[in-house]
Amino acid sequence: MTGREEIPDLSIVLPAYEEARSLESLLPALRERAGQISSNYEILVIDSETPRDDTESVCSKHGVRYLRREGGPQYGNAIRTAQRQARGEFIVLMDADGSHGPRFISSLWPFRQTADLVIASRYVSGGRTENPAILIFMSKVVNIGFRIVLGLNCHDVSNSFRLYRGDDFRNLSLECDHFDIVEEILIKLCLPQPDYRIKEVPFTFEKRKAGKTKRQLWDFAFGYIGTLFHLFKLKCKARQEVRGNE
Repeated sequence: MTGREEIPDLSIVLPAYEEARSLESLLPALRERAGQISSNYEILVIDSETPRDDTESVCSKHGVRYLRREGGPQYGNAIRTAQRQARGEFIVLMDADGSHGPRFISSLWPFRQTADLVIASRYVSGGRTENPAILIFMSKVVNIGFRIVLGLNCHDVSNSFRLYRGDDFRNLSLECDHFDIVEEILIKLCLPQPDYRIKEVPFTFEKRKAGKTKRQLWDFAFGYIGTLFHLFKLKCKARQEVRGNE
């Protein structure tokens, strides 16, 4: 990681919650991959408000920025903390559990100039996931519903592994507290800009490398209608704001 003060070419952000075991092996691989992309990068690990494991010492050992999420304990607070703290011209958001392989950042990076948003996509040709078949089916149903009801022009709506233009990401006003903030980001990027360019790159979602999942897909599936309704209201609100600015 560079010590220079200019804006980094790339910020890599990992929201984390009890992920010290995974980060121990993930961070060295991530630093190696980031260094191959640019000599001017930063890696930010955004932990829970109150540390629950050795994440801070693991970050110190591997020379990455350790932050605690600000404003609350939820995933959405980690994303809003990233908005305030990530300085890069481009920002990669990825999971800290190893399911988002560091090598794949090199597959997202080449599209940064020809697309406004680059998504590691499980649901375009060539993409796949290592989850059990029932979870894959449920995830596909969720993504199809989100795509149709929210009018989003991409196949993988719910995967958080994305490359953003830094200013686009930082300038969003985000409300959601849970994992639905991933879809809220898409709504608020795409709705004001009908020509917003999304590139989906085929991606293999891997099994987590350590620890236990924080995303309970069964709970999410049962709360799906409520989540979809909430996001639809956000879409309508965003549309009104766009019309008010015209």
